Amino acid sequence: MKPMIRLSVMLFAMALLTPAACAQTLTGVRAQKSPQADAFLAYEKALIAGGLDAARPYMTAEKVDDLQGMARTFGEAGFQEFLDRMRSGAQGEARRRQIEKVEVNGDTAVLEARDDPHSVTVQYLARTRDGWKVGVRR
Repeated sequence: MKPMIRLSVMLFAMALLTPAACAQTLTGVRAQKSPQADAFLAYEKALIAGGLDAARPYMTAEKVDDLQGMARTFGEAGFQEFLDRMRSGAQGEARRRQIEKVEVNGDTAVLEARDDPHSVTVQYLARTRDGWKVGVRR
């Protein structure tokens, strides 16, 4: 009986500790200085400065397909309007300070950046062999 109790206690402890090791929520400065925040900011900077081709190294293949589809759907003028809206917002360290939360779960993450009091950007990220990249919701 005692070995069974010990085994049950060990399994229970493992169940409690495993999710904590795989999932975590970063807020404030920890979120702003995270590798996910760095990937998000590099993506936005490249996209604003040079468009899709410049941002490609910071995106997963699925995100590239997503943005190319958006460009086809809305046309060149619509895509430029999207980029103009991004340019009119905070950039660099000001944008970093807008990052409120990063939820990391294994090789995926969800980043939230407050654009203004009533608007939040939600960005999905994926860990690749080349590091964190902006991705799509899975």
